[in-house]
Amino acid sequence: MRERRDRTVALGRVLHRRYSRSFWALHSAWALFTGLVVLVLAHNRYGFLPWVVLFLTLTWASTLFFSRFTAGRESGRLSFAHGFVSYLTRVMYQETLFFLLPFYFYSTTFPSWNSGYVVGLAALALLSCFDMVFDPLLRTRRPFAVGFFAVVTYSALQLFLPLVLHVQIHNGAYLAAALAFFASLPVAYSWQELRQPRRLALFALSLAAIIGVLKLGRAMMPPVPLRLTRMSFAASIDPTTLTLDRELARVVSIAELPHGRLCVRATIFSPGRLPVRARLRFLRDGKLLKTSRLLDLVAHRRGFRVWDALRGGPDGFTPGLYRVEVWTGEGQLVGRSDIRITAKSVRGTS
Repeated sequence: MRERRDRTVALGRVLHRRYSRSFWALHSAWALFTGLVVLVLAHNRYGFLPWVVLFLTLTWASTLFFSRFTAGRESGRLSFAHGFVSYLTRVMYQETLFFLLPFYFYSTTFPSWNSGYVVGLAALALLSCFDMVFDPLLRTRRPFAVGFFAVVTYSALQLFLPLVLHVQIHNGAYLAAALAFFASLPVAYSWQELRQPRRLALFALSLAAIIGVLKLGRAMMPPVPLRLTRMSFAASIDPTTLTLDRELARVVSIAELPHGRLCVRATIFSPGRLPVRARLRFLRDGKLLKTSRLLDLVAHRRGFRVWDALRGGPDGFTPGLYRVEVWTGEGQLVGRSDIRITAKSVRGTS
């Protein structure tokens, strides 16, 4: 019986040496395929967000358990359980990133400063599919493992917390950063290290620096879960019903603006009740012309609309490319749209 077991183990080792790279290459292809499936299925599936946060919590708890409470204990079952949980952790990271990508993609304006964040998430999602690269980094590089966990956790909580707590998205981002930071500390340091006064002071300074970076770099963050769905232009608008008299094309002549006004109505999607501060900015050929007053709104499941009007000068509008941008009160770009105003009509008549 023992000889048979030894032969089986020896055969397993031979097969592992010969085909492990091929197996993990196939597994990486399968991981990429399942990630793309999750990416497609995640479209507008906000109801799955609590489950994502729950699975991240379980991932954190299991990682903490095996890195702290089982340290120094050797057993075959414990080693197998550790490897199995490590595998599930990689899968959880991968699926979470692919799940989050559509939400961040739809809230991102391309090209803009906030497009870098979703590109970074996409790069991490692809990296998580390549087991032969990602697994060694996750197991042997603690700074990488802790940083990866913090980024994934922050990205999920930044999307989740404003919808649950009904707070403004910048407050949700600060809270998400604090939770991700404090959740990462037990994974990175032992209990003895966490209690050292010098480290506690360093943690406080690090958290303050993170909050400061978030505050100063708000323009680099997509305004999840908000997203611009439509921007319409007209010569006039009903301020009560926000009904446009006639929607303009993206290229118009000055003659199509007889009242000397360019009215804009932006429709912004929100998946739930959410307090929002928003304003519009008007630019011509890259030069800022006007910033509308800041509006305090409460978004509902069907979203909300904001509007404003730009008046031409004494001689009417100057021909050029006019851009209208929607910004949150905290400096996050929600979206933008362009309209070109020409001296002559599109059909070529003066």
